[in-house]
Amino acid sequence: MMHHRNFNLFPFLILFLFLNQQCKEDIPIPKPKSFLKINFPNKEYHKIESECPFSFNIPNYSSWEKIFPNSPKCDEAVIFPKFKAELICKYYELDSNLYELEEKIFSSIESHKKFADNGILKKAIENQEKKIYGLTFEITGNSAVNYKFYLTDQSKHFFTGELLFRIKPNYDSLKPIIKFIEKDIDEMISSFEWK
Repeated sequence: MMHHRNFNLFPFLILFLFLNQQCKEDIPIPKPKSFLKINFPNKEYHKIESECPFSFNIPNYSSWEKIFPNSPKCDEAVIFPKFKAELICKYYELDSNLYELEEKIFSSIESHKKFADNGILKKAIENQEKKIYGLTFEITGNSAVNYKFYLTDQSKHFFTGELLFRIKPNYDSLKPIIKFIEKDIDEMISSFEWK
């Protein structure tokens, strides 16, 4: 004589559903690639004029302002509000201190080297007609300063600029904006004149 046992599947069904749900939550789901969409403004420039011994062009989506109230008269910044960026500029009168000021720039660049994942791209500037000489430095990494330059006539004037963002440094995200602003800095340098 055969005995039939009543086999209750309900607890196993609940266990199966529970484990199945747990497995689904642990499986990583790949996210689609996304790209930062930035609407860049059109480039138009105007010349900044001041009592300082220099002039140059800045883009129409920026402003030339004093950001540190107690700084010397000609230390100002090109502000890019849309990009939360500032090109902080300083001016020095030369008095046999050219070497010292250049060393200060090189020392600053050296301090950013550890953040430059792909190195520091350096470019020389030389315009004998306008008496403008200098260097530009693009720091390709998560550095507080992403771009730095200096200009001098090697006898009376020395002018520096460094690009900073008022957000946490993330070079990969900022790279399109840095490249966009670099063109403005190129225009600034090519239009730069001593008075």
